[in-house]
Amino acid sequence: MAAPVVGRFPRPAYALARAAGWLTWRLRAGARARVAGNLLPACGGDHEQARAASLRVFQNVATYYVDLATLPYRKPTGFEEEHLLVEGEEHVPSLFEPGPVIIVSAHVGNPELALVAVAQRGRQWVELVEPLEPPALGRYLARLREAAGGIVAEADVNGTRTALRQLRAGGMVALVADRDLAGAGICVTLLGQRVLLPRGPWELARRTGARVVPMFAARRFADDQTVWIDEPFTVSDQGEREEAVQAAAQRWADLFGAHLQRDPGQWTVLEDFWGVHACG
Repeated sequence: MAAPVVGRFPRPAYALARAAGWLTWRLRAGARARVAGNLLPACGGDHEQARAASLRVFQNVATYYVDLATLPYRKPTGFEEEHLLVEGEEHVPSLFEPGPVIIVSAHVGNPELALVAVAQRGRQWVELVEPLEPPALGRYLARLREAAGGIVAEADVNGTRTALRQLRAGGMVALVADRDLAGAGICVTLLGQRVLLPRGPWELARRTGARVVPMFAARRFADDQTVWIDEPFTVSDQGEREEAVQAAAQRWADLFGAHLQRDPGQWTVLEDFWGVHACG
């Protein structure tokens, strides 16, 4: 019931979301400590910096839901010019050249707002998302996300098939690669820690020959964001499959780690990341 109101009047909703994030941060000491622990490697071991950054995480989590509510009411025309600052402009054409493309991002900022600009430029995509409980909630959020201009599929067997069809038709797939939900990830080094990251993006890229475009976002205020687009690369289909997948995952992890160090408070992961995904 609140989403249509929030979507039509986003400015006060963004302010309320920031206040709700601050209040939750103050009241949930355990969650606050867990998030600060996630950010500690990105903060160079500085506990005070990690604690301060954890407040921005809680506020950004709350703000993300305002973003979703606004998607059905946004006008794509002019969105990029008004709300996005793009770093790595020289890599933007790689998103629109012929052939399959996989945008690989993470839970930083809100990459879905960047996809509004992709739709504005005339390209549709398939977005793979985490299954939610109850399923009705997942379906409702999928409808909100699809208002950005793409097709939303859950990151399961059926969703993977949908993504494969999209890529083999020369289309675009967007996904996040910082949480291994399937439990069958690949062990990489991220900020000096050994963790499991999903292997799905790299398997898809190897099987289809798709260009991988790393994209990371950072919220400046409300729905204004900076978007970093890094140099595209491909996953080699030569030699051992596991070596190729490992090399691609590690390359992306290095880029992701550098982004986290720029602004740790953008990483909206609330679980004990280093404990849940530890390996090696």
